[in-house]
Amino acid sequence: MKVGIDVLENNRLQDIASSEIKLAKVFTPAEINYLNTFSHKLTHITGNFCAKEAFVKALHTGFKNGLTPLDVEILHNEQGMPYVNLNNSKIKKLILETEKVEISISHSTTISTAICIIY
Repeated sequence: MKVGIDVLENNRLQDIASSEIKLAKVFTPAEINYLNTFSHKLTHITGNFCAKEAFVKALHTGFKNGLTPLDVEILHNEQGMPYVNLNNSKIKKLILETEKVEISISHSTTISTAICIIY
């Protein structure tokens, strides 16, 4: 089992949240579509970014060796539960076919956090 966690003050991503160009460097079009459905978009941007960070921490890779935030796509099912889209070839190389990935995101008006468990 591998675990990763991340916490971040929401205002630290204000610059990214205020620019579509910067958002597109961190989030995929599907993620941006999801984030744009919220009136308090900043908290969801920060929460989803924390989920990406928690995932790469659980992998023990971080964002290096060619792995970028765009390679880690955080999507949500019909119930709103987040999950990591494992269709990216870079991610598939790091995850065994038998491994499962769980993500949980939480946020307040000032802080967001996420945890990832790979088992």
